[in-house]
Amino acid sequence: MDAAVKQQILKQCYSKRFDEKYSRKHQYQDKATDVRNYVKLTPADIVDLLDTASAAARAPARRLLQLMQGRPWLPSATAHEGGTGDQRGVDNNLHITLKVGNTSYHLRCKEQPGLHVIQITG
Repeated sequence: MDAAVKQQILKQCYSKRFDEKYSRKHQYQDKATDVRNYVKLTPADIVDLLDTASAAARAPARRLLQLMQGRPWLPSATAHEGGTGDQRGVDNNLHITLKVGNTSYHLRCKEQPGLHVIQITG
């Protein structure tokens, strides 16, 4: 992705609301000694994650980036573990939730070899 496109996407992020409502102090951290620092993901980090999504998530990531160019968006929940689970069990992968326009998207991530998007649902 070129720098101009990235800047256009970042301008659509309503980060003032992100800073006020979703500040780091309100984000999920498993425990005080947790070494993960993903709660510090910035909007630019999230755009980079989408730009470098795994092969399986690449096409939906490109579509999502195109939507983010023309619509207001917000990272409504930065990296967090899955919920309590269902009949399939708990998903231990990290998730990021984005709100683009009026639609929420869930980015499922793997941590190895580094944080990367493996699936997008919305």
